Amino acid sequence: MWFKNLRVYRLTRAFESSPEALAETLENFAFQPCGKLDPVRYGWVPPLGRHGTSLVHATNGNIMVCAKRQEKILPAAVVKEELDERVAAISAEEGRHVGRKERDSLKDEVIFDLLPRALAKSSMDFAYIAPSERLVYVNVTSSKRAEELLSALREALGTMSAIPLNSVNPPVASMTEWLRSSELPAPFQLGEECELQAPKDDRIIRCKNQDLTADEILNHIHSGMVVNKLALTWNDAIHFIVDDQLAIKRLKFDDKLLELAGERNPESAAEEFDTDFAVMSTELKQFVADLLNAFGGINESAPAIEADQ
Repeated sequence: MWFKNLRVYRLTRAFESSPEALAETLENFAFQPCGKLDPVRYGWVPPLGRHGTSLVHATNGNIMVCAKRQEKILPAAVVKEELDERVAAISAEEGRHVGRKERDSLKDEVIFDLLPRALAKSSMDFAYIAPSERLVYVNVTSSKRAEELLSALREALGTMSAIPLNSVNPPVASMTEWLRSSELPAPFQLGEECELQAPKDDRIIRCKNQDLTADEILNHIHSGMVVNKLALTWNDAIHFIVDDQLAIKRLKFDDKLLELAGERNPESAAEEFDTDFAVMSTELKQFVADLLNAFGGINESAPAIEADQ
C-alpha cells in the first residue's frame, strides 16, 4: 500500500463528507467487471482488497479510497491483421478498392467482433483525502490517471473542486538554482539523478548515478540548460524524483519507516494496512509541507483546471 508515486491536489473548499457517508455514496459507483462488449470499466473497490468490504478506509482523519480500472486488451497488430484480411477479401470478391471511410467502418466491426474474446487487464489506483490539510494524495504517475480518479470522485459526490498543487516559485527555476549553487533548503539532500533541458532547442541530458555538483553538470547549467527533474532525499527518510510539475515519482520510503510500522506488530492484514497508512500519511504530510516551503509556498492564485459537476 505504500505509495510509489505522488500527485497532490488542493481542495478549494472544505471536504465535509464523513468516511461513512462517502463509503455509502461510492457504493452506487462500485466497480463492475467488463462485459463482453465493454472496452473499459472503472469503479471503486475496497482499499483493503479481499481483506475488507468497505469502499473507504479511514485512519487519523485521512480517508483512503481505491479505484479499479479494467480494460480489454486488443493488440493493434491483431486488429490490423484481421482488418487487412477483410479488406483483401472484399477487394478480391468485388474487384474494387476499399476506401478510407469504409476501412474505418470495417475496423469498428473488427473491434466489435474481437472484444468478447479479448483478455481483460486490471489496475488499481489508490488515493487518500486529508480533510484537515485540504489535500488529496494520489498514487499515480500521470496527470491523466489522477484526473480520472478525481473525476470519478466528483461524479459520486456531485461536486468537489480540486486543483493541482502549485508552488509560488516555478520548480524548474528553483531546482536549477539549487544545482547552480549546490545549496538546498533543509531538510533536503541532493540525489544522484537529474534531467536537464535546453529551453531553446529542447535538447535533453539525463544523468544517473552522477555527482550532480561536478563541473561536468555545472557546465551544462552555465550554458543555459535548466533542471526538469531532480532526485532528492527528504529528512533521510524519503527518496524521490520531483519534476517541473511538482509530480513525485519513484517514491521510496527508507527502511527505518517500514520498520517503524512493523514495530507495532499488527495481527491482521487490516491492522497492517492501518498501521502502514498511519505512518505513511504522517510522513507525507510533513514531506509535502517542506517541499512546498522549498518552492516558496502554495500558489493559491493558480486557476482550477477542473470545474464542479
